[in-house]
Amino acid sequence: MFYTRAELAVRFGYIVLGGALSGAFGGLLAYAIGYMDGVQGLRAWRWLMIIEGLPAVCLGLFAWFFLADSPDSAWYLSPEQRRMIVLRGTRDQREASTLSARNLHRADVIAAVKDWKIWAFSVLNFGGDIQLFSYAIFLPTIIKAINPAWSVIYVQALTVPCYIWSAVVYFAAGYASDKLQHRAIFGILGCLISIVGHIMLMVGRNVAVPYAGCFLVASGIFTVSGITLVWMPTNLPRYGKRSTAVGMQLMIGNSAGIAAPYLYPTGDTPRYVMGHAVTIALLAFSALVSGVLWWFMVNINKGRAAGKEDGKMSGLTEEEIDELGDESPRYIYAT
Repeated sequence: MFYTRAELAVRFGYIVLGGALSGAFGGLLAYAIGYMDGVQGLRAWRWLMIIEGLPAVCLGLFAWFFLADSPDSAWYLSPEQRRMIVLRGTRDQREASTLSARNLHRADVIAAVKDWKIWAFSVLNFGGDIQLFSYAIFLPTIIKAINPAWSVIYVQALTVPCYIWSAVVYFAAGYASDKLQHRAIFGILGCLISIVGHIMLMVGRNVAVPYAGCFLVASGIFTVSGITLVWMPTNLPRYGKRSTAVGMQLMIGNSAGIAAPYLYPTGDTPRYVMGHAVTIALLAFSALVSGVLWWFMVNINKGRAAGKEDGKMSGLTEEEIDELGDESPRYIYAT
């Protein structure tokens, strides 16, 4: 890894910023591209695919050739810089520094599938992604329902501050989370704040209350999912287990995209009670799962600090102890 555990949440914020900017201006751009229908004999949807897809394709090709898989293959770094990155990683998580820990092994894949914590993180992420996907799809629809007289371009403009706010909140939470090395509390707060926002959207009778609710929901759309996506891998020092776990988490989390488009049917306007109620229930469940994971890891850390797992090290060399990864009695979970 290029970064230590105390740096990942802010680094992930750059991805969040891309998502926020996409949500903020993607609708406006699509609306403008709609006026290109017939230009050069192409329909508007084709221009949409070209204009919005071409930068992603070009960046993907660039990343294929220039994005290093590890410090060892980072040709743009000097030998001294590579050595420094490796030393930083060893100091941060010595369990990730052994040769075996940096490679993929079948035992690590099996260990990931059998670890209940990884399944819990995946379910937690599903609740956060339900909100993320439905917000991305239906925010203009929800805002339009606040005042049906608003024009399409005006509604799209009103979505921009919501997405900008979501990025600001995530960066603040990510920075604090990295500094304090606490993850659960920020994810739980994101769930609770978003729940309040959904309630405001359901019960608000004037323009101000439901639109303010959009901002509270936005406070959690990236915080819940983003902190979860950082929290789990930072507690898995072995590459094989970590890569398998991330795949599981993304697979289960992204499956929320199957259900999200059906949560806000047109017939439920303007309150969309079903969509908000389902999202509230899943966010509450995600907050509960976060609390359970936090409680479990805190107790494991206390037990290890008290020497209750030292028996696992009996007869093992220093390297063999490090090979235990997150099961090592010396390993301290980020909570």
